[in-house]
Amino acid sequence: MGMLKRLLLGVFIIAFVGISTYLIVFNILHGLKIRGYDYLFTAKEPYDLVLKHALVLDGTGERESFRADIAIRKGEIVGVGYVNPKESSVFDAGGLTVIPAPLKIESGEAVACRLADAYPRYLAEEVFLQEGAYAGLNLAEAAHAAGCTPDELHNSLKNENSKAQARIIALKRKEEMSVKEMLARLTGYRAEFQNLTGRGTVVTGSRADFYIFETEKFSEGILLELFSRGSFPEPVFIMQDGKFISL
Repeated sequence: MGMLKRLLLGVFIIAFVGISTYLIVFNILHGLKIRGYDYLFTAKEPYDLVLKHALVLDGTGERESFRADIAIRKGEIVGVGYVNPKESSVFDAGGLTVIPAPLKIESGEAVACRLADAYPRYLAEEVFLQEGAYAGLNLAEAAHAAGCTPDELHNSLKNENSKAQARIIALKRKEEMSVKEMLARLTGYRAEFQNLTGRGTVVTGSRADFYIFETEKFSEGILLELFSRGSFPEPVFIMQDGKFISL
């Protein structure tokens, strides 16, 4: 009887471990899937174009540059990672860096956005209040008038009115920022502030609008200098809606 119990216990443990392993692996693989493309499976139909081996700065402000393939279908990014191109057209982007197409603001022009979203992405000197007693002042000036820090005033104002509006007037960054943050101020953040859905980032679901430049010609220092002036590297290719256009 004792032998039977041990045997049943062993079968139960093996079954439990097997089922648990299956569920874990299934969830990992399922979690890797990205709209019409995934990392470990083959797409049901060819992509319109796959950019292979690109160095990507995605414009989100969250990630450093990373190596990836970009799958494009109907002018939209449907996957960023390792792409099995299968029967798709392929462009070898080795040695090239892909960034979102710029969303420039002309000098002196302001972008409307929610106050809650504006700071600290932009300097307190760049965030101009539009409502209440401090309307017309930037956050730094208003904080000085209120006798508190910009952080304290920002928290107070957004708690009073979560929909309070501000305007961004971009200035040259005074404090140290990374390349990823500098680029995001000119692409991803700017698209978000202007409610331009699917613009300004190189992520799944965004439009395939890119600037593509030679990586070796633009060091991190050069990129920082360019982005701080609102400028961009000279592209060797420009892509719009997933298609290369003439320079």
